[in-house]
Amino acid sequence: MTLPHLGEVLPDALGGILAAAGLRHPTALAERLFRRVHQHGALAWEDLGLKATLRHRLAARLAFGPRLSAAGERIAADGTRKFLWRLADGEAIETVLLRNLKTRTLCLSSQAGCALRCAFCATGRLGLRRDLAPGEIVESARRSARAAGVRASDVVFMGQGEPLHNYDGVVHAARLLADRRGASISPRRITLSTAGLVPQILRFAREGQPWRLHVSLHSAVQETRERLMPIARVYPIPDLVAALRELAARRPRRWITLQYVAIPGVNMDEAQVDALERELGGLRYILNVIPYNDAGPDFRAPTWREVKDFTTRLRRLGCPVKVRYSGGKREGMGCGQLSAERLALAPTGGHVLAPPGIFSDVGVRG
Repeated sequence: MTLPHLGEVLPDALGGILAAAGLRHPTALAERLFRRVHQHGALAWEDLGLKATLRHRLAARLAFGPRLSAAGERIAADGTRKFLWRLADGEAIETVLLRNLKTRTLCLSSQAGCALRCAFCATGRLGLRRDLAPGEIVESARRSARAAGVRASDVVFMGQGEPLHNYDGVVHAARLLADRRGASISPRRITLSTAGLVPQILRFAREGQPWRLHVSLHSAVQETRERLMPIARVYPIPDLVAALRELAARRPRRWITLQYVAIPGVNMDEAQVDALERELGGLRYILNVIPYNDAGPDFRAPTWREVKDFTTRLRRLGCPVKVRYSGGKREGMGCGQLSAERLALAPTGGHVLAPPGIFSDVGVRG
């Protein structure tokens, strides 16, 4: 029988395990152990400050020990840090720490590799190796923050993998990160990203999950979206938009954030803007434009002028339009560049090398 790992058991469940073991004050002990792991960074039994007899009793009910080993690190000129972690079975994942004036954001992987093979993403070329366990995800977050000497304020599941393919594991990891007895990251500051898995979006909405959800759209033209994202053949735009409308109806006070990788000659022309206006009419959303990061040979990155022209045309949609600064892109840390099989520097091409900020506020600017 496989024992539950101490690093991925929530305090209430842990208290039940300790009570079943006949230990005294199981609730208090469970909270103490949880804090030791998730606040103080304990990785082994010896780090928990327990007597040997108690450690032995716990070891009969719980597994514990590090699940990752450090395999590399790179620091970008803008302060972005990328950590390469080796898993026990030899697979590798990457975690990125992004800094700005007010926040410290961890970009976490949810899978080793990815099955979706989006045309603009380096991770998809690896294929799917496996899902990450919740404890592996949380350990990558905890150890990356500790190595960087920071307390993470935000978490985004936008690293390697499709988070909603690993729905249960990612939601459990988010609960571990949000627990007030651990990292205590606000649910409003934990973001799950998806390429548009309609059944999982509907499940997310119907379960009333508290996390933010960002949806990768990249085009509202079916043929273009299929070219960029093969998953669009399974879940076409009408089905995806219907799921987004249900999500919006169930969370009326929240904006839906749509991610849009901007690629010249592919999805930045007037017909693309027309399609967005046609398909998304009546939906309350933010369009998060991400200049393409040269993750492969098939496309080129846009120039700053091309990005500015595109976002200016997007104003007529009447939605907030933002341009995401992708930290560490020169060093292969930017959006779509993660690929734990390599540590070579990624090409820079025509990247937008400084954060351009927000082009419009809520509503239309003249």
